[in-house]
Amino acid sequence: MSVYVVGHKSPDTDSVTAAIAYAELMKAKGEDYIPCIQGKANPETALVLERFGAAVPELMTDATGKQVALVDHSDLNQAPDNLGDGEVVAIVDHHKIGDVTTNNPIFFCAMPVGCTGTVLKVLYDLEGVAVQPEVAGMMLAAILSATVNFKSPTCTDADK
Repeated sequence: MSVYVVGHKSPDTDSVTAAIAYAELMKAKGEDYIPCIQGKANPETALVLERFGAAVPELMTDATGKQVALVDHSDLNQAPDNLGDGEVVAIVDHHKIGDVTTNNPIFFCAMPVGCTGTVLKVLYDLEGVAVQPEVAGMMLAAILSATVNFKSPTCTDADK
């Protein structure tokens, strides 16, 4: 069964590129993960995707009957509709822990950094998987955006 990787309902560069990067990491491990988006990409995100030759991910707004990995959020109000009628199998985030609950243990990785792209770089390193250049470019763009060019108070040395 495919796992659908999706960011929050207001697709920004971090949430969209995190879905792509996490799906690519899991594909490198032999898993079937599909990056998704919950709405229209904003202009910055569309530019980043175009610059690195990536297609806009598949639209997915309803989790009914699906296995789902959440990136860049763990709040029900930001998750796909009917999340309780699907199965959350993973969460990768940099925000506070939200109110998503699961019936089974899942992979959950949250770090106090400025961007989910930073968390994903750590995961790539832990897995010993090289980040493809196009994915690395998208992750860098997300880090720069989410940390406001390293000026955000949430920016950390790990982001830099």
